[in-house]
Amino acid sequence: MCSHACGPGYASPAEAMRGPRETLLYVPCIYRETGIDKPDFLATVDVDPSSSSFCQVVHQLSMPFIGDELHHSGWNACSSCHGDKARRRDRLILPSPVSSRVYIVDTGTDPRAPSLHKVESYGSGRMIYT
Repeated sequence: MCSHACGPGYASPAEAMRGPRETLLYVPCIYRETGIDKPDFLATVDVDPSSSSFCQVVHQLSMPFIGDELHHSGWNACSSCHGDKARRRDRLILPSPVSSRVYIVDTGTDPRAPSLHKVESYGSGRMIYT
């Protein structure tokens, strides 16, 4: 059986449970229908119990547009790639069905302070921001 070092993800949920604990969480924060006229943002939360910033938001990445309603996020490489050493989970995909934009966030360069890699407009097939 391939260990986690072979590629992103795990071969099974049981293997994932035996893997190392997460140290960061990425949480979409949405302002839609709150009366607050600001762009949604991605919060980075430190969940490493040995860290001095444990359970704190350590970074906020604001999206460039207002009214998106960020939705279910996913990685650029799924668990089915667990045996592929060439794959990395270094991009978080954040769709926003209200605006039809898809945000691609770079979590690989600086995991504690992700940056916006690009924005695509759903259905247009064109990149609108880099």
